[in-house]
Amino acid sequence: MRKLWIIFICLLVCTGCSSQIELQKQTFTIELGKDVYANPALYVKEDKNYDTSNMSVQAVSSGIRKMDNRFITGGMDYLVVGEYDFKIVDGDKEYPFKIKIKDTQPPTINNAPTEISVARETIIDWSQYFDASDLSGVSYSVNQNFSTAQAGSVDIVLKISDRYGNAVEKNVHVNIT
Repeated sequence: MRKLWIIFICLLVCTGCSSQIELQKQTFTIELGKDVYANPALYVKEDKNYDTSNMSVQAVSSGIRKMDNRFITGGMDYLVVGEYDFKIVDGDKEYPFKIKIKDTQPPTINNAPTEISVARETIIDWSQYFDASDLSGVSYSVNQNFSTAQAGSVDIVLKISDRYGNAVEKNVHVNIT
């Protein structure tokens, strides 16, 4: 009878060893610029129930490298906006999943004057006045009919955007001399 119990316990333990892992999600969404780590425990549901030290995360999509236990796109220190295929490898089993990199954050404004002075008939280079940055780049626009053709002053709203439509608006008093 004791042998039967030992066999039964071994079967239970072995069954637990061969069980398939379950991922937390099929698609993970991560903000542009955030690290995407190659740690299987981050993606496995109830990772404490599995020995993730024997698993690996591998990129399936081309153009991705692993550096210092995180994934990057060539020439960058992060993954650029897009959708990428990955897999967790556990022995001879593979578990595919996706990672979407999105840019949902507006540009960062480091310097934003509330008033500027410009010469008449100039095309304003807003980047000379507003120190803005974004991993997706920045562009400047004025949402009204604005011209420096005549001297005077005008209040405008300057929109500083990235290429994914995230934006910050700044009120600016423009003196045209």
